[in-house]
Amino acid sequence: MEQSLPSRAKKALEQAVQFSFDHQREDGHWVAEVSSDATFTSQYVMFKYAVGLDLKSDGDAIKLWLLRDQKEDGSWGLAPELPGNVSTTTEAYLALKILGVSSEEKAMLKGRDFMQANGGVAKVRFFTRFFLATFGLVPWAAIPQIPAELILLPPSSPLNIYTMSSWARSTMIPVLIVAHHKPLYALPNGRSPDNNFLDELWIDPRNKNVPFAPPLTQLLWERDWIQFAFTAADKVLAFLGGLKKSPTRKLALGKCVNWLLEHQEEEGDWAGFFPPMHGSVWALILEGYPLDHDAVKRGLGALERLAVQDDEGGKRLTATVSPVWDTSLVALAMCDAGTASDPRMCKTAEWLKCRQLLGPEGDWRVYTRGWSFQYHNKWYPDVDDTAVVVMALAKQDNQWIETESLVHAVTWIMGMQNHDGGWGAFDCYNNKMWLHKIPFSDMDSLCDPSTADVTGRILECFGYLLSQQRDRLEDQMAKKLEASANRGVNYLLKEQEEFGGWWGRWGNNYIYGSGNVLRGLVHFGESDRKVCSALKTAVTWFESIQNADGGWGETLASYVSPDLAGRGGPSNAAQTAWALQSLLLFRPASSQAIQGGISWLVKNQTVQSSKGTSWPTDFYTGTGFPNVLYLGYPLYHHAFPIMALSKYLSTQTGAVHRVLEVKDDQFDTGH
Repeated sequence: MEQSLPSRAKKALEQAVQFSFDHQREDGHWVAEVSSDATFTSQYVMFKYAVGLDLKSDGDAIKLWLLRDQKEDGSWGLAPELPGNVSTTTEAYLALKILGVSSEEKAMLKGRDFMQANGGVAKVRFFTRFFLATFGLVPWAAIPQIPAELILLPPSSPLNIYTMSSWARSTMIPVLIVAHHKPLYALPNGRSPDNNFLDELWIDPRNKNVPFAPPLTQLLWERDWIQFAFTAADKVLAFLGGLKKSPTRKLALGKCVNWLLEHQEEEGDWAGFFPPMHGSVWALILEGYPLDHDAVKRGLGALERLAVQDDEGGKRLTATVSPVWDTSLVALAMCDAGTASDPRMCKTAEWLKCRQLLGPEGDWRVYTRGWSFQYHNKWYPDVDDTAVVVMALAKQDNQWIETESLVHAVTWIMGMQNHDGGWGAFDCYNNKMWLHKIPFSDMDSLCDPSTADVTGRILECFGYLLSQQRDRLEDQMAKKLEASANRGVNYLLKEQEEFGGWWGRWGNNYIYGSGNVLRGLVHFGESDRKVCSALKTAVTWFESIQNADGGWGETLASYVSPDLAGRGGPSNAAQTAWALQSLLLFRPASSQAIQGGISWLVKNQTVQSSKGTSWPTDFYTGTGFPNVLYLGYPLYHHAFPIMALSKYLSTQTGAVHRVLEVKDDQFDTGH
């Protein structure tokens, strides 16, 4: 006789909990490899070759991974499900040639065919073009001007390094140094300002000085005055030689170097992310720092810690590591599953508590008086991470809520709230979107404005504290949380799409954003007509996008084609869990949509460990920069299903949040 769905769900949850403990580190934390595209591994090869570091010992392992990552059409893409990308393909192809792979090999010929069919090297993005210029594969004249004097502009200036997002700032400052030096490195065929090493990837290799920005006449006709001004300024700077002989240049370079040295972690990292780590070591070497200098050695060590190597997959570089994020999500899930008092979870709580950042570091202090994402990143605490850690620690031991640690955390989160009521990821008031008109900004990632997904998470955290733990909060703190949350609610109401969902900045995409928002707004909807209406629309939308097999799956292509919002991808554990977590707040466990989703999770729990079981992880659901960088977080496909199964099993009585049952005439007419 077949078991009932609740019985199967309970068994699935028990297996997932065991899987968690099977993979817990000795000190109590969790971490899994963050998957990403080939650019980081390719840039690692370019960097090591350029500065003369050994590539013989790991060259074969890198070749193995790069060739395994190639798509059937010869390209390399931003994610497994997405089509090939000319920038990623160019960098991977160059790395393989540097490693000695002949351009006549089948894999390389297929890569060449892809590039020829898709516009060639002339179509690559700014950073790919920048790296190519350092080998003479693109003329430096085709690179937009990036004067080092940018670092001299004060924070009060409309344009300065602190108006950029934390990731852009920590990446661009070393680029200012590299752009000053305009290095020209030799390739296997020699050194040349017009090297023909990649000519086979060009449509017209005789004309490599392809302008990066649109013509001024076009911008004038389009009346794009901001981009016109930036592009005109770029041309003036080029005419002046990029200010390289300016009397301020030495001062600017010195300040750039000092900034890098100040922001380097003791362990050698910069921002816990590959681009600033790679760029900062590179910049210091160009400034004359020898390879055996302490800062360079520590930086190289940090870069190597981003490397992953195994016999089956080869060697690759990850974009980042995510121990605090992984641990907080799994801890939150495990508490929902009823394991909060397990000694192993107590060890997890202690691991998290020891990583709260209470020191004087932090670029966010420039514009306003947490916890970071990575192991070594004191300068850039993460608002999203901090909210999840707060919920995890509060659920693991509710007495923690009465500590100074909680007060510091939520006070910092409130201090990071933007003027519009929302929250960004690492900075506040970082919303100067006109920066994306700068000629070198083709990634639309120079800012860190408020986003619905982060704001939803903050409201989930504040709502949990106010609804479940209010008796442990000081009255003044509770009032501050309510006032902050109300501003966040108003922001989210303005951000809702017509169809009912919310865009996801840090996860794919509308399913992620909408799920985060619903879990936040549920705490604030019972007495507000607008909130209730927004919730009803979103819940109906979630039900409408369910796949025929009972799960949910949204393609990353929805960032390009909004008509694919919530759709177009195969059902996967993370997105199915996000949808279920949201629907279980408003629909009875017996509803058709929830039954279908839980059944999908139970049927597709197929990844075995020594004792437990989890779900496949081969679908990217993390977003670094929309349309530029996507990330695969394996534990998304584990932690969130645990949360969904736990919620389902706790609502078997049919109880449902009453917010959607409130009739219009029950609202105060003042709302």
